Amino acid sequence: MPMSFAEAIPVDLFRSGQFRWRLMTRTLPESSWLQVDDQREVYRAEKAALLATRLDACVVYEPGSDAAAREVLRLVLTDLTRRGLAPDVDQSLHPIDAAGRLVQEDLVVMERQERGWVLTSASVCFPTRWDLRSKLGRTMDEIHEPVPRYAEMVGPMVNRFFDRLHVGRLVWRPNWSLVADPRLRLDPPHRDDQLTVPSDPGTDLWLRVERQSVRRLVENPDAVCFTVRVHRWPLLEILDDLRGSAFADELAAVPIDVAEYKNIETIRQQVRCWMEPDAGL
Repeated sequence: MPMSFAEAIPVDLFRSGQFRWRLMTRTLPESSWLQVDDQREVYRAEKAALLATRLDACVVYEPGSDAAAREVLRLVLTDLTRRGLAPDVDQSLHPIDAAGRLVQEDLVVMERQERGWVLTSASVCFPTRWDLRSKLGRTMDEIHEPVPRYAEMVGPMVNRFFDRLHVGRLVWRPNWSLVADPRLRLDPPHRDDQLTVPSDPGTDLWLRVERQSVRRLVENPDAVCFTVRVHRWPLLEILDDLRGSAFADELAAVPIDVAEYKNIETIRQQVRCWMEPDAGL
């Protein structure tokens, strides 16, 4: 079975009060870097199918990115070997491609250059409505240009955080979306399409959560590895978790421009009413 909500994201995911983009990073033990569950082969099979037909959309790398990517591959092999999974590596592939095929996470390498932290290689099969190829060679600020309020609220903080992250240190953070599509890969063509109110929000809407980790590499200290593990649950399945959290409060507090970016502006009031039908929302 997939991980439960509490197993996958063992923290308070939502916040009451005034909305702000937040880093919300927490220290991560190296033994918990990757998440492995009994859905591993399901994720890997879906990756294999995508890579067989859409390799250029899922794997990117710049010249000179091999060294940091090779370190990421070694870290992945060490982690999986420790778990007794005996990974088999295709040595003909770029190391970021080889590493991405072994794990449930998507993998992104950012390297510090004169312009800032730049995406130099990545294996991303399961994006949440964004195009990987358009991000190659771009800085953290450039990558997040479409995100409302990112630059003024959190952009400088993110850059400082990357600069100050100690070599070998691991941290993680969660990020959430509401979607009407349970597929792991959500392509960007409908990035701006607002959701419509479904007949049954409990089964037709899904909470999609990214468990993101960041680790500063040791052999290549001007590089970080960013991982994204996608989880998703129909709202009905985690209704008790949502009611016991600040989910409804955060839905109400998200500014309109951010709600439109997240594609929830047209449904958030109805979702709150569905969750708390007697609350008079």
